Amino acid sequence: MLKNFNVRQYDALVIGSGVTGLVAALKLAKKEGRSIAVVGDGVGASPYIHGFNMPLDEHDSPELFYEDTYKGGREQSDPALAGALCRKAAELFPLLDELGVSFDKKEDGSYSLLRPLGASVPRVASAGNHTGVSLLNSLNAKLKANENVAFFPQARALRLRVRDGRVLGAVVADKKTDSYTVINAGVTVLACGGFCNVFPFSTNSGDIGGDGAAMALCAGASLTDMEFVQFEPSAAVAPAALRGKSVITTMFYEGAVLRNRDGRRFMLDHSPEGECVNKDVQSRLIFREIAEGRGTENGGVYFDATGVGREKLDRLYSSYVKRYADVGIDIAETPFEIAPAAHTSLGGVRINPDCSVVGLSGLFACGEVTGGVHGANRLGGNAGLQTLVFGSIAGESAAAFADGFSSAGYLPCEAFMEELAGRPGEKPAPERLGEIRAGMQKILSEDLNVLREEKGLERADETLSALLAEVRAFATVGASFTLSLAILRLENDLLTALALARSARLRTETCGCHVRTDSRPEKEGKYRTVVSADADGALSAVRLPIEA
Repeated sequence: MLKNFNVRQYDALVIGSGVTGLVAALKLAKKEGRSIAVVGDGVGASPYIHGFNMPLDEHDSPELFYEDTYKGGREQSDPALAGALCRKAAELFPLLDELGVSFDKKEDGSYSLLRPLGASVPRVASAGNHTGVSLLNSLNAKLKANENVAFFPQARALRLRVRDGRVLGAVVADKKTDSYTVINAGVTVLACGGFCNVFPFSTNSGDIGGDGAAMALCAGASLTDMEFVQFEPSAAVAPAALRGKSVITTMFYEGAVLRNRDGRRFMLDHSPEGECVNKDVQSRLIFREIAEGRGTENGGVYFDATGVGREKLDRLYSSYVKRYADVGIDIAETPFEIAPAAHTSLGGVRINPDCSVVGLSGLFACGEVTGGVHGANRLGGNAGLQTLVFGSIAGESAAAFADGFSSAGYLPCEAFMEELAGRPGEKPAPERLGEIRAGMQKILSEDLNVLREEKGLERADETLSALLAEVRAFATVGASFTLSLAILRLENDLLTALALARSARLRTETCGCHVRTDSRPEKEGKYRTVVSADADGALSAVRLPIEA
C-alpha cells in the first residue's frame, strides 16, 4: 500500500501561479474566510507580457476589435469566447486600478498604443517595459497578505480527482518535500498555461508542459483546436544565451524589416505589405525561406530593427535593447538572427463562456490551457488580455459555484494514489526516459512544425502512440519520487502531443497557423476538431460544426 503522500483540504484550488491563475485566485479570495490553495512551480509566460490589446484609440471600438480578432483567427474562434475577450477589455480598469497598473500615455494625455500584427489600428497598451512582472508582483503581494491563501510554489499538479463527473481537487508532486499531496477542494480552477514547451525549439520557459491538457483529458474533458499552434515568427536562434527569446512584432509597424542571408527583404516577394501580415503568414514564409536554403548561418533570417531608429527603440522597446546589449549586440545598428518557434498553443480544454469546462462539474479553466478563444491565429496583444479577462471570469464563476455547493470534504484517496504512483510494470532506466523525450521532440520538430503533410502526420501519430504505450507500461511503484515524477510528466507530454497529432491529421486543409503542404479544400464548411479519451485512455478525434 502506498503511504508516502499527504492530504490537504481547501475550499478552492487554483492550478497555475502565473497572472491568469493569480487573477482567478484574487477573485475567489474576495469572500472572507474562503481557503484557497495556489499550486505552481513557475510563472510561465507571465513575465514576458508586454501589454494588452485595449480598444482605446479614437478610431477603435469593441466591435472593430472583435472583427480583427475573428477575422485574424480565420473565423475559427468560438464567437462567444472571442466576443467576451473583446467586449470585457474595457471593463478591466477597476481590476487594473486595484493592482496599481497605469497604462503609458503620451504628452497630450492620450494612451501610448502600439499596433500589433493583424490589427486595424494601434491597440497594445502597456505599463512600461515590464508589465507582466509588475502584475505578478502586485497579485502575489495581495494574495500572500491573505492568511487564507496557501501557496505551493514548488509543486506541480499531475491528475485531477473526479467522482461522478465532478472534479474534487488534484494530486500534486511537491518537489520541496519529494512527496505527493492530494488536495481536496470544493472547486478547482485550471490555469496552468499552454503546452508549447513540449517542442524542442520554443519561446516557453521550462515550467510549461503538457500537464494541463492531459489532466483535463484524463478527467473526462475534451480538447479543441489542438492543431492550432502559433509559431512566433521572431524567436532568437543566436546567440545561444538568447535562444528562444522572442522579439515583439509591433516593431514591423515602426520600420523593422526581415532579410535573408543575402540581405534581401524577401517578404516583399509575397505581399506589398511586406512584414505587416498576420503571424501565421509571416512564420510560414520565414520557415520556407530557411528551408529553401536562404537562411543565416544559425538557421534563421535577419531581424533588422535599424529602421526603427535609436530614439524610438530606447523609448518603446528598451527591454529588447537591453537584452541584446547584454550579449554585445546593438540592435539600433546590427540585425540579429531569428526563426519561428512554438510560442502559443491556441487549442486546449473546451470551455463554456463562464469558463466552466464542458462535460465536468466543479472545474473551471482559463488562459492558454483552453481552446476556442483565438481560432486559427492569435493577434499580438490578445494573449496578455486573455490572462486578465478569462482569469477574472473563471475566478468569479468558480466563486459562485463554491457558494452554491458544499466543500468536497474528505474523500478516501488511497486507491487513487495507488493507481497513479503505485502502479506495477516494467522498471524504466532513467536514460530510456530521455530517449523517449528526444524521440517525441524529433517528431514534433519534423512532422508537427510550421509545415505539415499527411505522411509526416501519420508517422507522428504512430510514433507518439507507441511511445505513450511504452511509458504507460512503466512502473511507478517502488520508484523514487524523482523517477516517478519524470514518468508521469513524460506521459502527460506524450498524451498532449498525440492529441495535437490526431487533430492535425483530421484537419486536411490549411487554416491559419495549421499549414498543410498537401492541403485540399473542404466542402462541409467550417468545423472544429475535438479530442477526447475513453475510460482506458485511448484517444479519439472528431469534427464538430462551428455554430455562429
